[in-house]
Amino acid sequence: MSDVKLVATRGNIAELKIDGRTVFVPFVIQGTRVSFKFDGETYTVDTSDRGRARHREHSMSAPMPGVVLKILTDVGQEVTRGMPLVILEAMKMEHVIAAPSDGTVVAINCREGELVQPGTDLIELK
Repeated sequence: MSDVKLVATRGNIAELKIDGRTVFVPFVIQGTRVSFKFDGETYTVDTSDRGRARHREHSMSAPMPGVVLKILTDVGQEVTRGMPLVILEAMKMEHVIAAPSDGTVVAINCREGELVQPGTDLIELK
């Protein structure tokens, strides 16, 4: 079994580190499944078992696998309930992740272009 790490994504290209070697592969997101080809083989990962999306009072998480298109806030920024904080692209649609409550952004746990899985905490508020 190879050691595979997702380093970054740009558009539909993933930068992977496989057994210490960096490779770039196109990927496709279909629902909760992410597929890519490498060395003539097709690999599919079902992300539905990786955690459920949750909107806790002080944390916003990804509702589905997708790519972070835009981060609309900064650490230290005061936000109000319903304020858009992250735009996530999934299933060829843009999804706005909004603040569930008033607060201050204390952490941003994602980067623009990053492929995130369901349940991944994106932003933390205090």
